[in-house]
Formats: sequence, C-alpha cells, structure tokens
Amino acid sequence: MNDDMQPYERLATLTAHFTTEVTLDSWTWQSLYEYASGEVPEPAQIAEVTDLWAISPEGYGSTDIAFVARLTDGQWATCVAWSDTSGFGCQQGVDWRINSTREAAISRGLDKESRAHLGLALPGEETTR
Repeated sequence: MNDDMQPYERLATLTAHFTTEVTLDSWTWQSLYEYASGEVPEPAQIAEVTDLWAISPEGYGSTDIAFVARLTDGQWATCVAWSDTSGFGCQQGVDWRINSTREAAISRGLDKESRAHLGLALPGEETTR
C-alpha cells in the first residue's frame, strides 16, 4: 500500500460497514482532505465514524456526503461535502467542523438537510431516514 494513502485506507475501513449508495473508499477520503475547508482533524484523530450518509444524486459521478465522527481526544468532527458529476477537483465543497460535544457537532456542524438524512434532526425538524 502506498504510504501516502495509508491514513485514508484506515478511514475507509472505519466506514466500510455502512450501507450507503456511495462508498467512502480511500480515494474519496483523500478528496475530503485535499479539498477541505474549515477546521479539519488529522486522519489519525478520527477514532470512529458514528453516522454516515452518502449518495449520488444524479446516479453517476456526483456525490453528497455527510458524517459525524468521534475524535481520539473526545471531540467530534462533522463533514458535509458534495461534488458534481465531474467529481472532486472540479466543482465541489467540503466543509469540516470540530466541536466539543456530539450535540454541538450535530447542531453546528451539519446543515438541516444533512441532519435530516442522517436521522439527527433537531427538535422541530423532520428526518428523511
């Protein structure tokens, strides 16, 4: 395995058990870091991905991703990302946030749509799960 990809291989393993339309493989994880904005944890800081939603809205090439992850220091990270059908590197957005609690991560790090798809809606919001 290429040493540059090793951190992303570990992250892909952390999300392999999720059943989603889009698989977060090592290349997708690498893109989430390469095109990241916001407060981004190091790959080694991610201890567990607790919630994941990933689809391809057009059914080919495009990607919508949202997840919540517990960090090794007890904090929580969220990522909301998208790419159009040309993939990451052309038209995309990748927003990372780190918060001290899971509740703060959900309310401050995820947008309303992501919370709904993850089944983590705030009081008064509807879920789509």
